[in-house]
Amino acid sequence: MTETAQRAAPTTNSHPRPIKLVVGKGKTTRPGDAEEWTREYFEVEILIEDPNELEIAKANLTGLIDGWLSASKSATKPAPQLPQLDPDELAKLPWKTYQKKEPCKPEDAGWIFRNTQGAEALADLIEKQGKGAIVQIGPSKFEVKFSGADSQFIGRAPIKSQA
Repeated sequence: MTETAQRAAPTTNSHPRPIKLVVGKGKTTRPGDAEEWTREYFEVEILIEDPNELEIAKANLTGLIDGWLSASKSATKPAPQLPQLDPDELAKLPWKTYQKKEPCKPEDAGWIFRNTQGAEALADLIEKQGKGAIVQIGPSKFEVKFSGADSQFIGRAPIKSQA
């Protein structure tokens, strides 16, 4: 046998061939109704010498990719831009009392229709911040939220000052 033939001949005590492991994982998100869908996908490929290590390697790679996906979620999600509200303009809105539906005093609880002209930024704030947004209306602070079966009202409740 020539030297090249000896090198090409398989030996009986050769190591098993490495196993190629490919783990891929992704997610598709849509931060808001007005924004486009985005897809993130990560894939890692490694060679495993010992077949007994296959499940451990797979679990480690899956955890690694999960970490990347969760880190990218927090890094790419911008804080929502909250509208700027003018307390004096909000005080001029036609707030009504709950019981008599008469104009409110500046410090009283009250309500307006959600589609009231001049209340657009307030409605936007409630949508972005969720229940219980705290706002300055005139000289007082109020908790504002939607009410009604179709969220057609904006209600305000005074915040008691801590004395």
